[in-house]
Amino acid sequence: MFFMLFVVPGPLMAQQPDVSKSKQLDDVVITGQYGENSLSQSVYRVKVIGQKRIEQQGAVNLRDLLNNELNVRINNDPALGSGLSIQGINGQNIKIMIDGVPVVGREGNFIDLNQLNLNNIERIEVVEGPMSVSFGTDALGGVINLITKKAYKHQDQLGAKVYYENIGQYNFNLFTSIYLSREWRLEVNGSRNFFEGFAQNEDSRVKLWKPRTQYFGDISISKKFTNSSLRLTGSIFDEKVTNRDSGTITPYSAYGIDQYYYTRRTSTAAFYEQKLFSNHSLHIVAAYNHYRRIVNTTRKDLVTLQENLVPDAHLQDTGYFNNVMSRGTFSRNKHNAKYNYQLGYEATYDQFTGNRIVSGSQSITDISGFASMELKFFQRLLVRPGLRLTYNSKYQAPIIPSLNIKWDIRSDLSLRAAYGRGFRSPTLKELYLNFTDPAHNIKGNTDLKAENQNNYQLSLTHQHRLEENMLKIDVALFYNEIFNKIDLVLLNSNTLEARYTSISDFRNAGTNIMAEYVAPDYALSFGYALIGIKNTFTGMLTTEKYFTTHEYRCNARYHIKKIKTQIALFCKYNSRMQLFQYNITDGLVKTGFINGFALLDLTAGRSFFKQRLTIQTGVKNMLDVINVQASLAAGPHAPEGNNAAVSMGRTYFFALQYLLSKNRE
Repeated sequence: MFFMLFVVPGPLMAQQPDVSKSKQLDDVVITGQYGENSLSQSVYRVKVIGQKRIEQQGAVNLRDLLNNELNVRINNDPALGSGLSIQGINGQNIKIMIDGVPVVGREGNFIDLNQLNLNNIERIEVVEGPMSVSFGTDALGGVINLITKKAYKHQDQLGAKVYYENIGQYNFNLFTSIYLSREWRLEVNGSRNFFEGFAQNEDSRVKLWKPRTQYFGDISISKKFTNSSLRLTGSIFDEKVTNRDSGTITPYSAYGIDQYYYTRRTSTAAFYEQKLFSNHSLHIVAAYNHYRRIVNTTRKDLVTLQENLVPDAHLQDTGYFNNVMSRGTFSRNKHNAKYNYQLGYEATYDQFTGNRIVSGSQSITDISGFASMELKFFQRLLVRPGLRLTYNSKYQAPIIPSLNIKWDIRSDLSLRAAYGRGFRSPTLKELYLNFTDPAHNIKGNTDLKAENQNNYQLSLTHQHRLEENMLKIDVALFYNEIFNKIDLVLLNSNTLEARYTSISDFRNAGTNIMAEYVAPDYALSFGYALIGIKNTFTGMLTTEKYFTTHEYRCNARYHIKKIKTQIALFCKYNSRMQLFQYNITDGLVKTGFINGFALLDLTAGRSFFKQRLTIQTGVKNMLDVINVQASLAAGPHAPEGNNAAVSMGRTYFFALQYLLSKNRE
């Protein structure tokens, strides 16, 4: 699948050529490649979302951006945030990375997309389907790799960006990159995002979308050598989410029970690249990631505003997650060679510590070696077999194979076929978590089986170029089967007691059709996706029927020359989606649903003063969708409900960015 791209090469929009006026319409990708590779030549089907597209959509975080993508569905939890599914596969099976380093800190088995800020992101690469050979566990459903901005050569930059949205969103970003010398570069980025919360009744203490205050900080220093480079990075994220109840008022007192969720995520990483003899290269990354989550529950006097912790151990919690990882590859990447190859290793160590973990602390180690080779049997036929061997300290991992084929039938017509095996060992939370409070009663399960997967994909891409114009049509098919799929099973609907269980063999299949036309002054993109899901539940009622969901997308961009303004339209419709809930007590599978809805955004942007000043404004969710009708059975994280939160209604945003730059010879 592909997208209408608004890509500008390089980390900042200002002082860069307009891609619509360039004949170079092919993006460079790195995820899963042996080196930098053009999108059209990649053996994988990679989606690329560029920085220009991010800016035009007015996306603050990854949730805002992916709401418009086909094959992606966003789910929202009042306390845990927003997760996603790709090809109908969700949660723990989607691996999210920043520059190839995994993002840690899953709550409810997913990374909160609201915590992934886009101010320091140059582009996003998405690969659907299992990438277990290259990226190991947690990559059964796909990989999302956020590529950070890199400093320009021989150029100093200093910039600031402000963002306002009329639902109480106030963001500020300050960034700089300094060209210290011919070899050294320094980049610093800092942001504060504030959201005051949203409720249809503005006077209510209870917010449908919880208030958040977020701080982001990134620093990177890099050194270029003759045939190598070294980059050291550090990042910190700090967030406070407030969850208030409706309050209790009596003749004698007025108080509320408020919960505060404090999240801190830090990461330090080192990236080393070395060019070796005859088109060979060495890439090594080593990183340490730390995640801390604090939950405090207080009793707040609504008259004096004094707060005191509620004296109940179940309502207070602190958990720590530590991850140490290293990944290295040795690759041969020679253009038009008969063969290229890659050898690699990956080692990870995870540790989770907290009062809700059995014995207070648990850890797991995963060490893998992997190899793949690209064979060019004929000028137009590329075959890439791959293999991964893994040692896991908790589970015996199988040999994981993959096979990718790319056949250029003609210069403008390409066929891709792929088979991938996937493996995922249960996480420390799924094995050892005991989470009990008034709203949750979740148990881990040390008897869980590992998940195994087979994935098949087939796609046909036609791409026709005529000077500065391009027409691209893509048709794709996929089929997944996951064995021993892990999910939360409700044991008691009254107490909401739930346990992680290997409950089903999961199957889904689907198709995607995309058509895109790009011209110098306008672009149009149309897409359709069909996904069918079927589960066979172990020891329960078997569902033989495929439940299907449809997605439609239409994006457009037009450049008004007279006023030098870009107008962009983003539209996506998600049809009714079937849901499942599993109840061991009566052996039944309950089905629910979320009704269909459409999201429509319209934006406009213009640059001034030789592109130093950029202004972006627009309307999000023009159709004013807030909640949609749903049938949600009581579950581990939420009570029974008849609607699902989708968005915060129609909103208006304004963004302003100012950039100063100085070239150095």
